[in-house]
Amino acid sequence: MTFEIKLKVGFFKTQDYYLTIAGEQIILTPRDSSETERLVIAREELKLVSIISRNLTCADLEIRTPTNTYLGRISPSDDLKELSSHLVQEFGDKFNFQHGNL
Repeated sequence: MTFEIKLKVGFFKTQDYYLTIAGEQIILTPRDSSETERLVIAREELKLVSIISRNLTCADLEIRTPTNTYLGRISPSDDLKELSSHLVQEFGDKFNFQHGNL
């Protein structure tokens, strides 16, 4: 399953990516044909993946590995329930969902 996110790539810069969950991996592929390579994060590398949702249309994504933290915004058109379901199925206790006012 593939979802659209805006991944933070600089202090004030984001880049559009496709997030794919498959084979116990998170694959982040740039949407444009830039020189940026795709990122593949295997279950073994993953410390935590979190969705932080303040309402039904706005959700942030945080992916933590031992060496990096990736931050992004999930596209409002994507189904958070479906994304959450895939993440919990693939990563179990390494997935965290926070909903409501923070």
